[in-house]
Amino acid sequence: MNYSNPEYFTEKRPVVYYGWVVIGIGFVTLGVAFGVWYSFSVFFLTIIKDLGWSRGLGASIFSVFLLSHALAGLLTGHFQDRFGPRVVIPFGALILALSLVVTSRSTHLWHFYIAYGVFGGASVSLLGIISHAAFLPNWFERKRGLAVGIAMSGIGFGMLFLVPLVEKSIAAFGWRTTYLLLAGIVFFLVGPLNLIFSRRNPGELNLRPDGDYICKNDRPVFPSMVMKIVDKDWASKDWTLRSAARTCRLWLLLAAFFCIAYAYQGTLLHAISAMVDVGLTRESAAFYFGILGVAGSGGKILFGHLSDRLGRERANTLGGILAAAGIVSLIGSAFVIGPLPILFALFFGVGYGAGVPLFPSIGADIFIGKSFGLIFAVISIGGGAGGAVGSFISGILRDVTGAYSIPLIICIFSLMLSCIFIWIAGPRRVRRIVRNDKHPK
Repeated sequence: MNYSNPEYFTEKRPVVYYGWVVIGIGFVTLGVAFGVWYSFSVFFLTIIKDLGWSRGLGASIFSVFLLSHALAGLLTGHFQDRFGPRVVIPFGALILALSLVVTSRSTHLWHFYIAYGVFGGASVSLLGIISHAAFLPNWFERKRGLAVGIAMSGIGFGMLFLVPLVEKSIAAFGWRTTYLLLAGIVFFLVGPLNLIFSRRNPGELNLRPDGDYICKNDRPVFPSMVMKIVDKDWASKDWTLRSAARTCRLWLLLAAFFCIAYAYQGTLLHAISAMVDVGLTRESAAFYFGILGVAGSGGKILFGHLSDRLGRERANTLGGILAAAGIVSLIGSAFVIGPLPILFALFFGVGYGAGVPLFPSIGADIFIGKSFGLIFAVISIGGGAGGAVGSFISGILRDVTGAYSIPLIICIFSLMLSCIFIWIAGPRRVRRIVRNDKHPK
């Protein structure tokens, strides 16, 4: 649903705008879903050692996961547009829990492909970014970047808490039992939470975006920032997937998502392995990965807020530069003994945090409407394909060259390409947040 921003609002507002409750539920859901996602980096080393596989072969499981995640996004977007989060997310939690149970019993590669790769990837799509991007932007306009950033910061907390806990659990109970424990968290926490509290848009509760009400008889209060429609012809269209697919902007966003996911997933999946390669213990590497998650949470909130103030393109480019500096630190840790692993965790974490909340906000600025869930799902196919290719190619190049330097350099170039594509797509030329001239100084 597309809301027009009223010129001014009443002073009366609810004590707690329900949009922030929805954001909080999204924070928890995304934290668990991506804790499952990124914990594969820890499972990865244990599973390939236990079953005698190469890193390239083990990484292929994650590539199947990412492809399934992206392709299932088409159904996720359609289901969210039609049924909303109270149906889609609990259903996804049920499927993910079952897939983790089956994964815990897997013994052959094709078992992992089907259980974790196909069904795990598809179910995380129902819980993850594509799913939340379909309805979270409905709740906010002026604070869209900040609000989505707060919800998406749950991903980093999932990395902070779940990934190190998974490492400890694997050491204590084994990887099979640990997958069963994750299944229980997904089923008993995520499903009920969304079934009870989640909502599709503020209209369901007779509210407006940002918690504002149209002024009728009360004294008007002018917000300090407003959403400015720059291209009225573009913004007035009720975009469908067919009409969006005829524009260059959709394909530019898809290409940008491919490149940024190639860089991020190609780095994240192999980050622990790369740190182990340079002499760190697996426990230390998991600890730094947790710090990366915390930094990522801060980056999601920071860049979500900055994108509302500086513009999506500038914020995305700044995040890309920081992420590239982090990758350089990871490469350098193979040659220099010192604090480079922690610099990798901090720089890459904060920079990586920019991409996750910005892409839903960028997509919404350009294509928000009743079919946005499906449109964003198509854009996300680029992300799934890029992540699958990046994680697989990085693993293959590591096996061939014996080091991670070359695949990580490729990730840096991919990051820069993504920033260029976003600038060309130009969400600032459709909608942007500006200061309200009518706001009292």
